Amino acid sequence: MEEYVDIVSKYTFDETVSALDRIIRDRNLIRFAVFDHRMNAENIGLQMNNCIVFVFGNPAIGTIMMQRDPSLGIELPSKILIYELDHKTHVRFRPLSWKFDDTAATEAMNKLNSVVEAIARECAGLE
Repeated sequence: MEEYVDIVSKYTFDETVSALDRIIRDRNLIRFAVFDHRMNAENIGLQMNNCIVFVFGNPAIGTIMMQRDPSLGIELPSKILIYELDHKTHVRFRPLSWKFDDTAATEAMNKLNSVVEAIARECAGLE
């Protein structure tokens, strides 16, 4: 698996989160879950910086890859983390780097990586 890609957003945390939510909707992707780690920490009496994970995807793409290798289900659906550190908003994701024996699954993975990177860059104000 490749390393994570971390982008510093041009926007505030809330603006970056709002942009990501809008982009996922605009691209007709499914938003499967949102994990607000700061809110969860506060719910148990702890504090932390803003930190939220969006889990989203398109089953038509992910299924092609998982039909070839179901173990990829640990990596899918796609995830983008938005967090604050040192007064900066970061957008983080990990491109998939799976070895498939067929072209269709490899093309699906490449498309997925391209889309996730474009979404991350756009919500950070870099596109």
